[in-house]
Formats: sequence, C-alpha cells, structure tokens
Amino acid sequence: MSNEKRTIQVEGEQLTIDQTTTVQELKEAVGAADDDIATYTEDGEIVALGNRDNVHRNVPEGANISFQPGKGTVFGH
Repeated sequence: MSNEKRTIQVEGEQLTIDQTTTVQELKEAVGAADDDIATYTEDGEIVALGNRDNVHRNVPEGANISFQPGKGTVFGH
C-alpha cells in the first residue's frame, strides 16, 4: 500500500496529510477543542466531518477545513 500524501488547508494554513489521517488527528495537530466540528465547503454546501472520518478519503485536494464550536452555539451562526 502506498502512502500517498495530500495537501489540504486547515484554518487557512497548508497541511500535508497521509492516507490514514483522521479528523481527530487534525484536531490534535492544530489544537482544536475535542467537541469542535470539522467542516469544509463543497459545491456551495457545508460538509461536516466526524472525528473518525478519514480526511484523505473524505476531503478533496486543496479543501479548507475549519473547526466550528460543537457546544453552546448554533451551528453556522
């Protein structure tokens, strides 16, 4: 199995990930809170990701992932 790398944006900063990177690992790498929700925009729609989601498989090349508070706020507002 190759270990193909992919470049994504996390909160506006470029980050290279491998095929096994999960959303939880991204949170830990950038210091996001455990209850934050990872999102990105695709075709004008906001897509939410779960902590166990594999970023390499679920997020397109060059996408910008943002973290939104998961508790205490209305998502998207």
